[in-house]
Amino acid sequence: MSERTKKILLIIAFVIATFVIAFAIYYLFFRPLVAPPAIVTPVVKPPTGLPAITPAVNVPVLPAVNIPPGIRPEIPTLPPTVAVPGPTISYQANGGITSFQTLVDTAVKNPVLATNGQDLIYYDSPTGFFYTITPDGQKKLFSDLPFKNVSNAVWSPNRQKAILEYPDGSKLIYDFTQNKSVTLPSHWKDFVFSNDSNQIAFKDMRLDPENRFLSVADTNASSYRQIERLGTEDQDVYVSWSPNNQYIALYRESLDAARSKVYPVGFNGENFTALIVEGRDLRFKYSPSGDKMVYSVFNSATNYNPGLWVVNTDPNVLGTGRNYLDIQTWADKCTFSTEDVVYCAVPRSLDMGSGFRPDFADTKPDDIYKIDLAAGTKELIAQPLFPTSIDQLIISQDGKTLYWQEKNTGQIKEMSL
Repeated sequence: MSERTKKILLIIAFVIATFVIAFAIYYLFFRPLVAPPAIVTPVVKPPTGLPAITPAVNVPVLPAVNIPPGIRPEIPTLPPTVAVPGPTISYQANGGITSFQTLVDTAVKNPVLATNGQDLIYYDSPTGFFYTITPDGQKKLFSDLPFKNVSNAVWSPNRQKAILEYPDGSKLIYDFTQNKSVTLPSHWKDFVFSNDSNQIAFKDMRLDPENRFLSVADTNASSYRQIERLGTEDQDVYVSWSPNNQYIALYRESLDAARSKVYPVGFNGENFTALIVEGRDLRFKYSPSGDKMVYSVFNSATNYNPGLWVVNTDPNVLGTGRNYLDIQTWADKCTFSTEDVVYCAVPRSLDMGSGFRPDFADTKPDDIYKIDLAAGTKELIAQPLFPTSIDQLIISQDGKTLYWQEKNTGQIKEMSL
């Protein structure tokens, strides 16, 4: 086959292929669709004449039922829908879930009840000022003078003076009524005021253990007097000026593995009867008269958690009336309202061994109990609406308002009683 013939055949094949491809494209994409056949709906003529009669069906007839007169047939009814009530929230402590409010929303230090029995006094670390605040949240300066970096403040009962302690170990007594301060020796520590606010008791911790004493002095640091030698046992001495002016401190001495003897320390070398306490880590609060004391200790019987006790501390009946209150909390979390009524923050649960590690309870929510020491009863008066771990309870003088400082935030909360 010649070269010319091959070219002619290739041209013819190309023309035929082009025609086939063009027809396929036309058929698939451009040909007109064939319309489906029209659907003809038959016309139904309305019926004429009478309708056809359906043959009758024989239905059995039931016999009639005679209902005696005076008796009505019972018609079954569905049981009524009973709404399940949710928890009731109270604005006053009455035993259930109780709302409360934040009185101070910043971390504060050393809140105390003011002399009017209603307001609070506290130290505000960021500003360095002392403030008073009313139950309805009105705040004002307690002193025009700022005190920067105060680490601790110990108040006199009349709220006119305070011992201010600083991180570097320096200490002073400041009189807010006269705007005067007195510097105290840095080796004095663990201060308390006398009931008349004119004296202070403290541990004089000099370098030589032989010169360490439980001591008292006037609030201008004069009239210094040594009461008892401390030596190396200062950790077992708890400075606390009792409300009845009988004791300046308590001294703990181990009795056996589970018990301790606690000796009240007088101002003049008196030999008072020892109290027997069932456990370790003694913490206590005196009643307003000083004739009773609520204290907490822990032992194996309480799973090494703090248990609360009460005992008489009047010198004439010292050590009598000792009774376990069957509540696991620390005396630090309690406050007296009257001579026989105590309010306590009680953790809802405690891990075994919390007596050794009180910080275990910092994340445990507290409920609030009212304890009647005379009747020997305890009553749950409030489950705070939101979880709160309470560091310190304060009650107003009229017994209508309960304040507390929260452990983790340092804020002050308020609840109506």
